[in-house]
Amino acid sequence: MHMMDIVQNSIRANATKIEIDFLEHNSNATLTFLVKDNGSGMTAETIEKLEDPFFTSRTTRRVGLGVPFLKMSSEQTGGFLKIQSEPSIGTTIEAVYKTDNPDCLPLGDLGGYLVLLLIANPKIHFSFRYRIDENEFLLDTKELAEQGITELSNSEMASAVKEYINENLKELYTNRKVESYLC
Repeated sequence: MHMMDIVQNSIRANATKIEIDFLEHNSNATLTFLVKDNGSGMTAETIEKLEDPFFTSRTTRRVGLGVPFLKMSSEQTGGFLKIQSEPSIGTTIEAVYKTDNPDCLPLGDLGGYLVLLLIANPKIHFSFRYRIDENEFLLDTKELAEQGITELSNSEMASAVKEYINENLKELYTNRKVESYLC
């Protein structure tokens, strides 16, 4: 769910390109979750306020829990959250998790969430990468479009892309250390 929350922030910031990375390192038992966008960016003052759950730039409700929850979930494993942003350039959010900590949360249905993002935002260029050490899976919507895969609102196409993502992730997960608490 963190991926959905943080990517929604990028979408609200009018990003046209969003990179989503999950970088697992067996040697130091870490997972780095990165979301980088080319949206409107933020000032240093706004970045400081992001950890406050009662700060939000939205007008539809008065709380913004996405970043505070991401920070809490990473820190409870011994990790950290780092945010870099420049107005008119974009934002990078990096959360590092210690995967050998029992408080490390399961990843959830990455394929399902990713397909939902792609269906709901067909004009955004998404790049998704999951790497475990030297092995990686990459999905890029520009490459999908070059192969003629553009109508993800079609349920058969969406199901096929979700299955493709999940099968590749399942294969990639065989490179994970047994001690990892990620699911």
